[in-house]
Amino acid sequence: MVIKFQVYIADSLSMKINRPDGFTLIELLVTLSIAGILLGIGVPSFSNAISESRISSQYNAMVGSLYLARSEAVKGPGEVTVCPKSAVEVLQCGSKTDWKNGWIVFIDRTTVQGEAEATIDANDEILSHEAQLKGQNTILAIGSNSNAAADAAEVAFVRYVQDGGTLWDSGSFIVCDAARGALYSRSINLVLTGDIRRGRVSSGSDSPRDVFNRPISNYCSEPSGT
Repeated sequence: MVIKFQVYIADSLSMKINRPDGFTLIELLVTLSIAGILLGIGVPSFSNAISESRISSQYNAMVGSLYLARSEAVKGPGEVTVCPKSAVEVLQCGSKTDWKNGWIVFIDRTTVQGEAEATIDANDEILSHEAQLKGQNTILAIGSNSNAAADAAEVAFVRYVQDGGTLWDSGSFIVCDAARGALYSRSINLVLTGDIRRGRVSSGSDSPRDVFNRPISNYCSEPSGT
């Protein structure tokens, strides 16, 4: 008796090897390691970019307000004052510690000789106002009536007159970067003629200098943990 065997040879090309979907443990660990490295590089850079954009915007806003005040004062007939808001949503002048609330530019038709704080009266005209500072940044104004650092002190307003100068002899607005400290902070310097200049770094200090050539690290504290 002859027994016949029938052999079936599977076509290797038609065979399919099934693998479970997803990652192996090693692949997952490698992916997480790469993601951690990228986050470690990218997050500080992104945070620094946000801080730089914020303080640049605040610096430019104050410079714009000062240029507006000066140009309007030159046109006459009234003096033009820049003062801090007494509160975030209030269009009235505050004290020398209120600049963080934002500020107001207005034609000041009623002034008082020697006043410590400006006031907006019924016949005054508001030209513009700026919003509260963001990012916990702070701003302060320093003025001197003798163009000397010895009698420079914090002030609650700057007032431009028709010749383009201010009632200060000179002064500075210091914008402090709360997140990064004095090195990244800004100084806006108002010289004797009323010109508006950016404070620059000079020898002896890494931070910009005010109009009296003092480093603004005198005003801007370093962030905690540095």
